[in-house]
Amino acid sequence: MATTINPTDGGPELLDDARESLRVERRRVADEREAFRAFRGRVASVPSEPIRTDGGAGPATGGGPIGGTGASGAIGTPGSPGSSGSGPPAGSGLVAVRNAYQETVMSVPHYEVEYDDTYERSVAEEFSPELAYTLTRESRFHAECKRSLLDAIETAIEERERFAETVRSETESVDRAASRLAPIRSEVASTARTDLSEDGFGTLDAYRARTEALIDDCDRIAARRQRELASHERDLALDGDLDIPTYLYQDLDATYPVLATVGAVGDRLGDLKRRIERAMADAS
Repeated sequence: MATTINPTDGGPELLDDARESLRVERRRVADEREAFRAFRGRVASVPSEPIRTDGGAGPATGGGPIGGTGASGAIGTPGSPGSSGSGPPAGSGLVAVRNAYQETVMSVPHYEVEYDDTYERSVAEEFSPELAYTLTRESRFHAECKRSLLDAIETAIEERERFAETVRSETESVDRAASRLAPIRSEVASTARTDLSEDGFGTLDAYRARTEALIDDCDRIAARRQRELASHERDLALDGDLDIPTYLYQDLDATYPVLATVGAVGDRLGDLKRRIERAMADAS
């Protein structure tokens, strides 16, 4: 996986920003999961409607198409097509589904910021263009449509649950890296403040050995992070070429905040090692 690492000074700020992005995403995916669960319950309670057997596309009682007006008046009003008989007006199930979707999925707090789609576009993106056509263009909420929709909702819920697990794992990964980098960063800063010209060759050699050990630690942190990113990609495929960090950290200065921070700390260690080696040359 290509890892474009943006510059950073190696401080904790970038990882703090990454943690905040993860916190926001964790809240959003939880809101969406609960919204789909509520939508599933609403859909389950909507009665399915019979399919016409006379080959027509409109209501079985005759008259104009769903959503329009016939000679007798508008859909759902007395005397209109679909309002005769003891059952609900033809197409009222689709209206109930639409209302339920708008009041659950499209009402999550971040919907406008994150998606801002119309109902038709949203169900096409979440489910499929074919199911979206049925929900927005057909005249009846028939049993097959209901089954397909409930299956699609279940898939949407499972996707949120998988993504929530990925965000949880990513949060643990960032926390672990931050915890391991903090003492390295602190030790680099402490050694960098030391007046190396006052130390003898043996002390300087010990400083160099310790710096090399810290560089190895950074390499191990980076290697583990790469493995974790690869695991995320295997476990959860996003659309197109979008990977997990690009999606989660799109508003940050670095697409790969952990690797960027590790790289910056490694650069500081490299500078410190060269400074120590210059002092060793002067002391010899």
